[in-house]
Amino acid sequence: MNGKEQLLAWLDDSSFLQPKELILKAMNIACANNKRRLSYVVGILKNWQNESLLTVGEIDSYHEKQKSIPKQRKSTESFPTGRAIPGRFKLDLTAGEEG
Repeated sequence: MNGKEQLLAWLDDSSFLQPKELILKAMNIACANNKRRLSYVVGILKNWQNESLLTVGEIDSYHEKQKSIPKQRKSTESFPTGRAIPGRFKLDLTAGEEG
């Protein structure tokens, strides 16, 4: 199936209430993210369909809610493992040994 056929399938067979508008919105999002592959656009459409977002209004309000939720920091960012070694530290394996 070529790209045109894929998009026509989304236009005709999706559960979207505004399929044309949603396809265009997905294409605009892909371009804004510098992702110019059809697979990226289809991925966006699949995500929306999985979330039961069927209109532009539903998608816009969903994304607004996502922006207002603080993102969880990765534990590696918040809690580095181990202790920081001072820059002036020198490793001397013989320190403390009697000669």
